[in-house]
Amino acid sequence: MKVVQVLVVHGRRQDPNVLELVEKCREMGHRVQTARLSDLSSKVGRSSEFFLDGRRLEVDVCFLRSFGAGSCDQLTRRITLMEHMELSGVHVINPTYAFRRARDKYATLVALSRAGIPVPETFTTETPTEAYRVCLEFGKAVYKPILGQMGLGSMMLEDADLAYNAFKSLSRVGMPIIVQRFVESPGRDIRAFVIGGHVVASAYRYAPEGSWKCNVARGGRMVKADLTEDAQDLAARAVEALGLEYAGVDLIEGPEGLMVLEVNGAPGWQGLKAATGVDVAGLLVRYACRGSIP
Repeated sequence: MKVVQVLVVHGRRQDPNVLELVEKCREMGHRVQTARLSDLSSKVGRSSEFFLDGRRLEVDVCFLRSFGAGSCDQLTRRITLMEHMELSGVHVINPTYAFRRARDKYATLVALSRAGIPVPETFTTETPTEAYRVCLEFGKAVYKPILGQMGLGSMMLEDADLAYNAFKSLSRVGMPIIVQRFVESPGRDIRAFVIGGHVVASAYRYAPEGSWKCNVARGGRMVKADLTEDAQDLAARAVEALGLEYAGVDLIEGPEGLMVLEVNGAPGWQGLKAATGVDVAGLLVRYACRGSIP
């Protein structure tokens, strides 16, 4: 078996998913390093070279888990560095542009909608009065941060006047406004984990009592689910539409049928593994390093 040189790029710290990727790489006999993207350097010239702590990196596969926090200029350099790695022959997973698009809820919804994938009706603006008008139209809505994750910062909006006050505050600090029509559901959503076009694990996520958020990070409970072929196909199509190789897809069972709520290009899988028993990290490493899923 070929020994693969693996780099796992993480955010401020190494979370349990990063640690498990490292463990699985070592179990399979691969060489693995971890780094924050801010700690990587690069050289352009007669050849392309990448460095960590002054040492030249040899990389075959790079798991891109986070761009990290930083200024617009810093993030621009990091994104370009990852694209530079791809152009230099490194298998970056997920691909840089697809990863960036999946982090942006607006860009994600545009890509899904253009691919004919049903998504909740969504309005974007930077004008509080326009957002207020749409809240009156929707009746019940959800505000979502454009770069949010794990349900952090999302707000249920049932009173348009209270929502208007929140929108004014957001506008003052330079935040765009994304308002989504609330989709009535049976108190749960579906997380489908897709690798290489196949759903490898899936679970229902139930919101804790008194909450509308089903995210595990917000107290949601996961229960193994056996998805229909239609649901599996919808999840796989969503990942393909964004150009991702793996992702966590959140589906909701609404009055008009299944819809895609979000697609996460750097999903966690600890709750999913506990609910289903599926070795998600192992499957992901095998796919990235061998190009197949057992």
